[in-house]
Amino acid sequence: MTRAAARSGPVKQLFRLSKVHHPLDDAFQPTKASGAFPGTLTDQRGRLVHYEIRMNRTLYDYVVTHGLFQADRQAALEHISAPEGSILIKAAWRELEPGEQSRFYTRTADIWDPDDPAGSTPRRRLVGLVGLHAMQKTASAPQWIWTTYEQIDNVEGADPSFRNPHCSDCLTNRQGPPGFPNQVTRLTPIPSREPDCARADESNDNLQELNRQIQASLPASVWRNYELVGAQWPLPPAAALSETSARQPTTVFSVRPGLLANTTMETYIQTSSSCMGCHAMARSSKRERYVSSDFSFTFSEAYPRRPDPRVVPPPAAPRTRWDRQNWDSILRGYTLSTATYEELPAQVPTARLHCASCHLDAGGNTQASPWLGMTRKYNYPQTQDLQRRINLCFSHSLNGHPLPLEAGEPTMQAFIVYMQWLDEQAKARGLQTPATAFPPIALLSGNAARGQEIFRQKCAFCHNVQGQGRYDDGRYYRPALWGPHSFNRQAGLAESAKMAPFLRANMPRGFGGTLTDQEAWDLASFIDGQERPAGPVTTGEGRRSGGVTQ
Repeated sequence: MTRAAARSGPVKQLFRLSKVHHPLDDAFQPTKASGAFPGTLTDQRGRLVHYEIRMNRTLYDYVVTHGLFQADRQAALEHISAPEGSILIKAAWRELEPGEQSRFYTRTADIWDPDDPAGSTPRRRLVGLVGLHAMQKTASAPQWIWTTYEQIDNVEGADPSFRNPHCSDCLTNRQGPPGFPNQVTRLTPIPSREPDCARADESNDNLQELNRQIQASLPASVWRNYELVGAQWPLPPAAALSETSARQPTTVFSVRPGLLANTTMETYIQTSSSCMGCHAMARSSKRERYVSSDFSFTFSEAYPRRPDPRVVPPPAAPRTRWDRQNWDSILRGYTLSTATYEELPAQVPTARLHCASCHLDAGGNTQASPWLGMTRKYNYPQTQDLQRRINLCFSHSLNGHPLPLEAGEPTMQAFIVYMQWLDEQAKARGLQTPATAFPPIALLSGNAARGQEIFRQKCAFCHNVQGQGRYDDGRYYRPALWGPHSFNRQAGLAESAKMAPFLRANMPRGFGGTLTDQEAWDLASFIDGQERPAGPVTTGEGRRSGGVTQ
């Protein structure tokens, strides 16, 4: 355990408050629907669920033999492939009250409070298993086989663990403050009839009947109180792809069924949860280039955490005399970039986007149309070309209104000073201004139908099933990709020739490089084919220029 040495005897050590525990992982792995509250789960008695991740000896030996627990050693590898027979499990545990244990598989656990400043005073409690994910790698399923199980009282019965049956107006499946009971319902039903195997959402057998048979065969076992929620598996490459499938990376696949969710682990994203689609983006600790970590996010917990050398981090403290003289404007420019529609509602009245929705890391990411070399490129301050260029983003990519062009206008000035600060930081870090907005990719044709399936598997868990983004509790979490709150037809990313390389280099967020060139074109074709605002009638500097600065 990284928090403390385990106590003697069979006592679990529980410190995770979600299946994604580290803040850096939580920022990118799709487990939440809202940025307003943590992704914790609280039972109806006001107690937080705790989680653990375990691996079998086969996988453990592979990790130790290759030093994958050390980030620097892991980053030096060009290939990570767990051996056949590897098993990973994720378990969710609930603290039990006296008299409840007869319905649960139980263990004694030391529960560590992350808010305890000493970090050395665990509470010893009896805990019951409420959720279990299991993934196993086999010769016929190199993308692993995924199964998930739950305790039968989670959301059903007379006294559910995570639902108050007497509260008719409680908001369901919404995040909230830790310790405030969540009201959970199942949104991906356990199959209750024989499937039509031609349909991706009906590929599982009648699992409710299977559960009844298994439970009936275990009359004296606590396991009669558990049920199989579902399984997910890859289609054989020949059926899923084409005659070129042998040359495809293992991250390109189709799955059955399309969705799979556990109410204790994908509580808030059930309708867009795909175990395999999500885990396909898992990467090693090599930050400068994507290397697959074989569908397991567990490898990303290697220490020490390595920053991405291609990104200028946010402003933290002034380092130079110029910084100190302009620090307020630098911070204001960064804030405007990362909270654009909130800070400038008059300029961005409809779209719910930030500059940083496209210019990732607030213009500091060299893979995502960085704001480097802008003053030189647009001959600032000799001309107002840079200000006009910024305003094109407001009119097109933000589907809004331009800023005033008066000299010294504070909002425009904050953007420009922040861009100058990025240049200073890039020079100090040895970062070069790239020749193109995004790393170039092969020029291909996109297939929107394939793109729709890719979106469902690898994008919907962040951007929602209809591409509408995630704004639960009135707070930006993931941006809208189409619809009234997205960019308009005049924006640069409304053109597949720009969207495809952007996706290839940067998406899913934090896992750029997961998609192949063809997947990027297919996905761009699908996204750019959806409904979005038309945008203003343009003249002069023309359409499709917003959102791309190189």
